[in-house]
Amino acid sequence: GEAGKEAVERDPQDADEQCELGVAYVEGRGVEKDPKQGFQWFLKAAEQGHAEAQFNLGRCYAQGIGVEKDTKQAYKWYKTAAEQGDAKAQCNLGICYEKGIGVEKDTKQAYKLYKTAAEQGDAKAQCNLGICYEKGIGVEKDTKQAYKLYKTAAEQGHAKAQYNLGGCYESGIGVEKDIKQGFQWF
Repeated sequence: GEAGKEAVERDPQDADEQCELGVAYVEGRGVEKDPKQGFQWFLKAAEQGHAEAQFNLGRCYAQGIGVEKDTKQAYKWYKTAAEQGDAKAQCNLGICYEKGIGVEKDTKQAYKLYKTAAEQGDAKAQCNLGICYEKGIGVEKDTKQAYKLYKTAAEQGHAKAQYNLGGCYESGIGVEKDIKQGFQWF
């Protein structure tokens, strides 16, 4: 807890440090859990253009962490971080577009954002992109591509992708049916 207290007493101007403090307060790491305080640190760093802090601010607004839930603000901060190339923000912005959260629903835009984040190795985005291909959301249906994406994300330990990959093997979606192999992924 000392490092956190010292940093607060110093009132860091460095965006990286501010973002780290935000995480510490939101998760109660080394300091007493205080989501409102965490939100304030994210805001300070985000206003300096810190992409990870902008993503975290988006999450705070999306889930009502330390601030009242506000989907339009969540969308705004995800978009700001996504434009800087933050993969997690691109993925969450994709969810906003796919489900119409804080923005008009646009599945093609969701697909594009998932693809951009997936290409950076983001497992959640790979899984979401796989769903797009499996169900034809914002892109033409392509079960082989869905299978490949689920496999890539599943190998990174993404639980939903592992489950979806199991389903691919169980039902022969984009891959030859293999119940035994499917069972291993569930």
